[in-house]
Amino acid sequence: MSRYFYYNVVLVSLLNLMLFVPYMLIQYRYNGAILSMLCAAVVGTTLALLYTRVMRKFPGRGLPEILSLYLPKWLSVPFLLLCAFMWLTAASISMYAFSVLINRFFNPDTSSIIVLVFMALVCLYSATRSTLTVMFVVEVGLMVCAPVILFLLFKAVRSQMLDWDAIRTVGHYWNRMPRIEPFAAALFVFTGYMNFFMFNRLFSPNFRLRHRWILPIFCGLILITTFIVPIGFHGTEGVADYLYVWSVTSDTLIMSYGFIERVIFVFLLLYLMLSLIFATIGWHMAMEMVKACLPKPKTDIDPARTPRSNWVIVGVFAALTVAYGYFFDEKQNLRFTSQWIVARAYGEILSVLFIFALSLFGSGKKKKLVNHETTSTNAAGADGA
Repeated sequence: MSRYFYYNVVLVSLLNLMLFVPYMLIQYRYNGAILSMLCAAVVGTTLALLYTRVMRKFPGRGLPEILSLYLPKWLSVPFLLLCAFMWLTAASISMYAFSVLINRFFNPDTSSIIVLVFMALVCLYSATRSTLTVMFVVEVGLMVCAPVILFLLFKAVRSQMLDWDAIRTVGHYWNRMPRIEPFAAALFVFTGYMNFFMFNRLFSPNFRLRHRWILPIFCGLILITTFIVPIGFHGTEGVADYLYVWSVTSDTLIMSYGFIERVIFVFLLLYLMLSLIFATIGWHMAMEMVKACLPKPKTDIDPARTPRSNWVIVGVFAALTVAYGYFFDEKQNLRFTSQWIVARAYGEILSVLFIFALSLFGSGKKKKLVNHETTSTNAAGADGA
């Protein structure tokens, strides 16, 4: 079962290339991006290890079940709705950004709204499936996409067109103080473990997560590659001219395998699948959190039939996403996404610390309960004697 945890880590770390994480890091390449990435690696690894340790105390329980143990309904509902909004927003902005990319590089004559509608319909169906089915979808999708994407990243690093002098020039600014924007962007690469706010329902009480040392190594390598490769291809100044910098970077690569020559077509098709999987997870988690706020919520990781409430809730998500794509342009989306990434970093840190505090409270509560039961048993035995 450990592989399912790492699937989510790999998915989110790879997906950062298609969001605005590289763009935000490159904008601060002279003003603290390097130290910000280092700080994000330390904080992200610490939060991931702390989170995995804490969630072991709540086997088979998602975030709604954990909150119901310690908080009244009127406190847990706002927190769940806020978390649902964060995951819904993550899925929606990634779908919108990719619909624009598909429109720009594949079919400029088609409106990006039409592409977004078709993507929303696909995710509408997939996000309403059971939690167990969604996890299987993640596994199959990554088994297909991840090896090819990692190969393309390796090919980019080994390319003769990569200018290491430009990378070293930016590296001279390593001593600039970190900033909150690049720190928040870099922290997103390490945030795949947050999906187990809901997927923890799938794990048994005897589950043990092994090889946690992989987290900082893999995510750190992806973060470094995300930052230095575009600089090496486009130069220290030219790299800042592109919004979707990795799409342009992939177009500079050429493959000589079979009928495929331009890497960008393979790159975008692979990331189309990853974007749909990521949106499926985001909508599914937001749906489960909204359902937990309803009266008498039911927890079932693999129901025989899809509940009608799933279609209603995710249908609203799809409508909101399409409306967002209709009323917001690319500049507004960039501004909103940059603000969301910073807000998400604060929310991630506070959420993990909050769950950690609940685990400490729960441990103390259990100890008091055990001591109380022991005292009561001893007293009863003394009375009987």
